[in-house]
Amino acid sequence: MPSILQRFLGFDRLLGPVLVKIVYYVGAAFIIGATGLGVLAGLISIFNGNIGGGAMQLIASPAVGAVGFVYWRFICELFMLAFLAYDRLGEIRDRLVWSAPDPNHPDF
Repeated sequence: MPSILQRFLGFDRLLGPVLVKIVYYVGAAFIIGATGLGVLAGLISIFNGNIGGGAMQLIASPAVGAVGFVYWRFICELFMLAFLAYDRLGEIRDRLVWSAPDPNHPDF
């Protein structure tokens, strides 16, 4: 198994997919924390006498958190798509090198 330094200095494997996963989990933790703080602020608002605003915040915070979570997942999947396409194109290139030439292919 190659060491972390060899993986970092060599360009045999891309670091991008791993970094995208790390960024995804950090962002997901931030979204969950912000949603929790929104719910807590709604509860505090209810206890302070602002029942309408607190109830609205209790309803809106999880809804906005869910939409934000889905959007964050979509953005991270777009970044992963670029790296996966690069890997797939490398696989196609490697298969084309070893395949036999097509006898029906015209020469230009």
